Amino acid sequence: MSRKVEDLTPEMQEKFKDFAARMAEVGIPWMVTCTFRSQEDQIALHKIGRQGIPDEKPVTWTLNSRHTQRDAFDIAILKDGKPTWNVKISCNENDIPDYFEAGKIGQEVGLEWGGVWKTPDFPHFQNKV
Repeated sequence: MSRKVEDLTPEMQEKFKDFAARMAEVGIPWMVTCTFRSQEDQIALHKIGRQGIPDEKPVTWTLNSRHTQRDAFDIAILKDGKPTWNVKISCNENDIPDYFEAGKIGQEVGLEWGGVWKTPDFPHFQNKV
């Protein structure tokens, strides 16, 4: 798996740069947790998801991921410099949960946000189809 922005498609790199700039403007601390996954990585994460969700371990529920197409990235909000997946947290202290604020920013720069899916994936952003 990769966390390198350079592993995304050129179009996705541009949207990522816009997203990153907007996140900095609003003061949300965050990090990239995944950009590209090989199909083998995707299969391994899918297996973990089928065995139950271990604490703090990445999983996926699909074998058909946009990560394998270099067209998606995942983030983690940082609380005291450490990743948190608490969707209610507001590290920039504006009373708007950071994952929701990040989701709005992603949508504004032309990304599809996994937080609006039937089964939400709050850290996930991908290029619109």
